Amino acid sequence: MRIVECHYEFTGFDDSLVRAGTSVYLWNLVRKFRDAGHDVSALTPAHGLLGYLAETHTVEDLQWELDEEVPVRLDPGIWKSHPETVRLRLSVRAHRITADGIPIVLLSGGLLDLYPDSLYPPAELEGRNTEFLKPLAFQIAAARYLADREPSGTVVHLHEPRYHYVLPAALAGRGLTVVSTVQTNHPVNMKVYAPEVRGVLEQLGADPSVTDGLDDPPLDSALHRAMRAYLPRTGLYADPATESAADYVSTLAVVLRPVAAMDFLSDGQMQHLLTQGGTPFEQLFAELAVARELSRYRERLVVCGCAIGDEWLTAERTDDRRRHTLGSLGLDPGLPTIYHAGRYTPQHKGLKEIFRAVTRLLDDGVRCNVLLHCLTAGPIDDPDLNDLASRYPALVRVRTEARTTADLMDWALASDLSVFPSKFELDTFLMAMGEAMAAGAIPVATAQRGMAHFQHAFDVESPEAAGLAVRRSFRVDDPLLTQEVYEGLHLLVNLVETDPEQAAALRARAVTVARRFTWNAVARRFLTLFAACLRGEAPAVALGTSFPGPGSAVPSGERCGTAVRTADRVVVRWDDTSAAQVDVVFPGPPPEIVALDRRQDGSFAGEVADGRSSSLAVLVTRDDGGAAWAEVAVS
Repeated sequence: MRIVECHYEFTGFDDSLVRAGTSVYLWNLVRKFRDAGHDVSALTPAHGLLGYLAETHTVEDLQWELDEEVPVRLDPGIWKSHPETVRLRLSVRAHRITADGIPIVLLSGGLLDLYPDSLYPPAELEGRNTEFLKPLAFQIAAARYLADREPSGTVVHLHEPRYHYVLPAALAGRGLTVVSTVQTNHPVNMKVYAPEVRGVLEQLGADPSVTDGLDDPPLDSALHRAMRAYLPRTGLYADPATESAADYVSTLAVVLRPVAAMDFLSDGQMQHLLTQGGTPFEQLFAELAVARELSRYRERLVVCGCAIGDEWLTAERTDDRRRHTLGSLGLDPGLPTIYHAGRYTPQHKGLKEIFRAVTRLLDDGVRCNVLLHCLTAGPIDDPDLNDLASRYPALVRVRTEARTTADLMDWALASDLSVFPSKFELDTFLMAMGEAMAAGAIPVATAQRGMAHFQHAFDVESPEAAGLAVRRSFRVDDPLLTQEVYEGLHLLVNLVETDPEQAAALRARAVTVARRFTWNAVARRFLTLFAACLRGEAPAVALGTSFPGPGSAVPSGERCGTAVRTADRVVVRWDDTSAAQVDVVFPGPPPEIVALDRRQDGSFAGEVADGRSSSLAVLVTRDDGGAAWAEVAVS
């Protein structure tokens, strides 16, 4: 089988170039395809790294060139100082290196050689500088290269719809089988400017109608307006902030329509994406075009899964290794040790909550080592992290640079616990958590759908528990999550110190669960999927996709809520003792959020200004972090 792994960031063959977990995922996967005897290669931008790569690899010129001027339609509401159509000059050459037997084609020239450190253009360039269009330039160049060089029957495997929304339609009708993997839970209703997509597809000789019929309904009721004002802060929802918003269409739908299959990294990720279950977005999502398209094309949806690297499957914890690792860091190997590794994305990874919870833990006199790897391209100036590190220099170690797998393994194997309070359902598998568990670091982690496969539980005494679960979170700087992370770490540090037998049993389950996720199994599922697509079979049938059931129950404003107008105020009461937090939300921008106070009987009450509305939008958060909306009539 001929397979091309095509992604904007294919750098996992060099630890120093890794910027995100997708690169590690891809590097593990392509080598398994190779080992199974398939003809596999990669296609990616050069990112201005040809000179660096030439120091350790032979760089071949493939004698393929693209010299094209592409008209690109820009949203005038964002690109205010630019013409409505810019002409994007692409002067591209193809080069190839071979790493561990994998041919990697690098498209180089112009925009594709910018930003060798970050790889991605800064977000603040949008609307100001056409260098922001580097990912689009790669899609265009990749479409031309694949159409020119790849024979009919080739499987083209794309990753992250945000970075390949043009490619599936551009490659349609060329004899190539295109599969898309959703690597990250970007907002499911993330949108792209339809005139841009149509114009580029026309330039590439492809069918631009892929954007047709994707308009969302008006969503303009009082409850809708409150939802839309509030939801962007959750990371679940994206509403184009431009007067041209009506010209935007769902990125995911534009990708799903032309592909043979759309793949996810875990059952929980797919469940979340299809339902948004238990989130503040669930009710609004059900009304959107993207929800309709996901249902319409569900036979294309599969879960091929994700895994941890083979080297983690046999990692061995020893006292000598622990003493050496912690001793070399100037830490006491006799203390319990907490570990975290991931990108420095404070809200996504729950880093604020980690830093604050650990500071509180140490303030309480708990003695433990703390190992934090927060990957970023530049220095970190984070007040919470600075406070933690400066107040406890004898206990806390922080690294921000790219680290080798061996370095991370040393840290994880020296640790008793790990902490992963990721938020907003942005994680889809979380390899770093699986690696930590495989090394024996018992996790404290949020009960996100996309991490449920790791079997952490709210009750660590449950016979199936492989770690401790804490509440899901859809709030910026969430004090309730901080409290639960603090309590969870306190509980498990105490367990390690006072009940080593139970801690050892919990650790053994964590190791066993994590080591089930192998790249051999993932590769086999992909090869089954690719073969089914080539035969024209329904992917969901071939892989036995299990779809989620009905969504969460919606709280009843009529049954639980009252709002009574008195003079210039409205007295609000919510009688539902299962709620953990209740907020009245007024549409903005920015939205005004008024938290009701919990009363002794477990109900909630408070007063809000009288805006003369006939109803109030109420957001109810449960103990497990799930949330839903209700509308309460004002009397």
